[in-house]
Amino acid sequence: MKTIWLLVIVMMMAAMGDAQTIKVPESWNQLAAKADEVANITLDRKMLKFAAKFMDMDKDEDDAEAKQLISKLNGIYVRTLEFKEPRNFNDADVEPIRAQLQGPEWSHIVDVNSKTEKSKVDIYIKTVNDQTMGMVILAQEPTSLAFIDLDGAINPDDLDKLSGNFGIPKNVRSPQSKTPANSPKSQQAVQK
Repeated sequence: MKTIWLLVIVMMMAAMGDAQTIKVPESWNQLAAKADEVANITLDRKMLKFAAKFMDMDKDEDDAEAKQLISKLNGIYVRTLEFKEPRNFNDADVEPIRAQLQGPEWSHIVDVNSKTEKSKVDIYIKTVNDQTMGMVILAQEPTSLAFIDLDGAINPDDLDKLSGNFGIPKNVRSPQSKTPANSPKSQQAVQK
């Protein structure tokens, strides 16, 4: 009987561990104290369901797609920092987040480093049993830093549907997105 209870407790702890999101490190909080603008958006499953109710009011096709997408998520966690002066942070400030994205479940799928624009974007996905169960985006620009944690069943193509919504910056797009800058769909996304 003891063995069964021990097994149940271990399984419950494992399930609770999977539900945890990436922890915001102390270095991020120290940067936030120096930032000119700080945004912290936390939408857990309950808040996402609440947001989806407002999408019912609008019969827009894009909203229907976004509603279907957020129904698969456990949470959206966005942290952004804006600075007046360029480079008030460095890679070491973001390294504690990257350290949490190591291991067999996490894959680093996108690494864009623009020396011209002095920006860097990393996208990591969490895969469990061959299904994507989370995504983390780290975006660094000269005067801003963004950390986006999408907890739940999501794939890179879904980024286009979330871009510009729920505190996710408009310029966060899927790596395969080939929408021309002057196409109607691109102009529509900019207007949102």
